[in-house]
Order: sequence, then structure tokens, then C-alpha cells
Amino acid sequence: MDKKRFAFIEMETHSALLEQWYLLLKEMHQIEYGFFIHEKVLHKISSIPREIITVVNSVSEIPVSNFDAVVVNTFHRNFEQYKMVFDQKPSFCLLHNLNFSLFFKGISLRNVLSEKERLTYFLKLYLKESIGQNRKLILKADRFGVLSKSLYDEVVGKSRHAYKTEIVQMNYCQPGTFLSSETINIVMPGNVSNKRKDVSMLLSVLSKLHPKSKLHFTFLGKPENDKVLDQLKSLQEQCDTNIEITHYHKFIPWEEYSRTVAKAHLLLCPIKSETSFYWVDENYGTTKVSGSEGDCIQNGKVGLFPNSYPKMNWHNLYYENASDLETILNNLTIEQLSSEYEKLEPYLNQYTFETVKNKLENQLLALANSK
Repeated sequence: MDKKRFAFIEMETHSALLEQWYLLLKEMHQIEYGFFIHEKVLHKISSIPREIITVVNSVSEIPVSNFDAVVVNTFHRNFEQYKMVFDQKPSFCLLHNLNFSLFFKGISLRNVLSEKERLTYFLKLYLKESIGQNRKLILKADRFGVLSKSLYDEVVGKSRHAYKTEIVQMNYCQPGTFLSSETINIVMPGNVSNKRKDVSMLLSVLSKLHPKSKLHFTFLGKPENDKVLDQLKSLQEQCDTNIEITHYHKFIPWEEYSRTVAKAHLLLCPIKSETSFYWVDENYGTTKVSGSEGDCIQNGKVGLFPNSYPKMNWHNLYYENASDLETILNNLTIEQLSSEYEKLEPYLNQYTFETVKNKLENQLLALANSK
């Protein structure tokens, strides 16, 4: 059987997702592939061999005629160029922000006022690139992909394009051994950003804790600004002696990120329910997926989420508010967490590497054979 050739395009931001694609693709025997990325993404790539990466300045430089199908990893701007791709080859486009990229909601004045520091950039996008109107060119793609069932359910309930939308399950589980320890390692994965997570609430809670166990908190992401970085630097001095704090100040390479998450006993995920993308309102868990979902499944970890975040097909812990989070962390023990991991066992078989890889390979082959 002749192999099908795929071009994977990433011109914007989702480098970690691109690395996940590679780890799955290299075990797919019916598929050949090449990665076409912008130079601004290249320095964030660490596990993909350089020989299968082509750096391009624009989508128009990609020789899509040499491939059977195309996967667009991120669709945020330069939409006219993607239309040419969609017109030439069967195309699969991942949706990360449903209100912006599929439901076509308008911008919110509240977001304009709260993100004044990006006013010039966003105005350029809307006025010069006309992204408000041109984003509708995504409808030219043959298939859409969403990264969680909760987003898929949202599309089914609200969009007439549900028939061409499917779940792209890329998170296969690599469960490790639960290691008993005197210190509980708690990792908050992803950027330390008040736009995405309730970081201010979390820092306030940590400074009030008097936990019965020793807790080591790692903020595994780049701080969104100098103010947040300064807060992280001073946090250790404000905390109980049973608490240790580790933080970073810049982008973390994928391998180091994965190693740190693998050592965690618990992933702390204080995801905000409301956020925005390009001034358009988005809701985490329904119109925008949090990368923390993938971090939990990929690493076989129990997460600690707010009740407002939609329940995953996974075993997690949940808190109601800041006071409830404080109570949970104060009373956390290694014995309790060990019992929580026993409850995780029934979910693991759904996310084996072979199961995830085979389903994704069949999705890609169906796309390539669709025209």
C-alpha cells in the first residue's frame, strides 16, 4: 500500500502540540509527513528532528501539491493564504477557540479595555488584515478537529458544521509509578497567567496555608509579565516553612517540562472559566480547551480543578472556591493521593499509545482518501 503524505503547518503558537503529533506520527506506518513552521516557532521545538522541519515565512511558500493532505495545527491569521491550501488539498484544521474561529462571535469592549497593552497589535489584525471577516474562510477546510469531548459537544449543540467536526485525541497516557515521599510535589503546568488561570487567588491561598504535609509547588510556565514574576520571587518568604516554591522566568523546553510533570503527585489547575482570544470572549472547557487536560492524561496524573471546569473522562479532584482550595491543600497527604490514583486505574486503558495512535492514523487516512 502506498503511503499517504501529509504536510503539518504551524505558523503561530502550538509548538507542544506539534511535538505530540511527531511522537505519534513516527509510529504510523501508512503515513509520511513533513512539518512546515514559522521561524518564531523553531526555537520552541526540541524533540522533532531538524531534517523533517522546513522553515517558511508564509503559508504560500509550502509546496502543498507534493502532499496528499494538509493538517493546519493553528488557524489564527493570514486566512487568505490558507484558503489556497484548502482549495488544493483535503485539509484538516484544528480549532482552539470556537467563539473566534467557528461561531464567529464579535469582539467585547470589556476585552478591549482590559488588554490595552495589545491595542496596536489587535487593531492591525482587525483593520489591516480584516481577521474579523476573513476568519470565515476556515469554512473552506474539509474537516475540523477539536481537542476534547466538551468542545465537540459545544459544536454539536451550536454549529451547523458539526458534521465535519471530530475529536482529535492526541493525549496518550504514560503512567509512571506513584512514588511515596515525605514531600508532595504539586505542579501548576502552563503559563503563569491571570488571563488563563486564577493566579492571584492561588498566590493568596498559598501565603495562608499551614499544611500538615510538606508541599513543593512548581510553577511550570513562563510568567505573563514582570509583576507576576516579582510575586513569584517573593512568594517563598510569605509561605509556611512546610512549603517550598520553584518557578521559572522564561519558556521551558518540552523535555524539561515533561520531566517535571512526570515527577508530580498532583497537577494544580486553577483554570478560569472566562477568558478571551483576539478580544472575543471564550470559555475554558466549552469553547477553549485547557492544556492542563492533556497534561493530566499524557502523564497519568490526577489534577485539581475548579468545579467550574467541565468534567473530563478522567479522575480528578475539584474545589469550589478559594476557601475550599485552602482546606484541600492544608489537609493533603501522600496516603490520600495514593488512594486517588487507584481510582484513576479504570481510565488508563482508554488512552494507551496504540489506541490513540491507531484512531488518529485512521482519521488522517480517511482525510487523505476523501477527494
